[in-house]
Amino acid sequence: MAHKALVPLSGADAGTVVLAFLTIFISSGVGMGGGGILVPIYTILLSFGPQHAIPLSNVTIFGGAIVNACIYLYKKHPKANRPLIDWDLVLVMEPVTILGALVGSFINKITPGWITSICLVVLLSVTTYRLVRKSLSRYRIENDRLAKNGNVHSMEDGK
Repeated sequence: MAHKALVPLSGADAGTVVLAFLTIFISSGVGMGGGGILVPIYTILLSFGPQHAIPLSNVTIFGGAIVNACIYLYKKHPKANRPLIDWDLVLVMEPVTILGALVGSFINKITPGWITSICLVVLLSVTTYRLVRKSLSRYRIENDRLAKNGNVHSMEDGK
């Protein structure tokens, strides 16, 4: 399916750029990539199929990672005398990450879009379920801790 030219930008294009920027901004702040949010944004707002939305999401995340690396490159760890970026961990993790990206790109190219969509829905559903379950668990723990410390208002009171 052919898409329109990039220029001039439509309202959906401009809205997608803003949403993608905000997604990467927030995602980098919480330590995640944001692909689970970017792919649906690109699919819904730009009408891209999974074969185009996923690589575009990867490129967007890569751009955010470059910016983060530039920001944190010379910063020191707050509690240890070492760089903030653990380069030994990078050397261990990145070859496997790159291999996974290459295999995933190959599978994305040869798999029909509907299979990729089903896999995305299953993956994002499981991830969302685990995130909500962990969040609720932490919420209960924090409320119990507040109650034990004698705080009059718990988080449930909304105060």
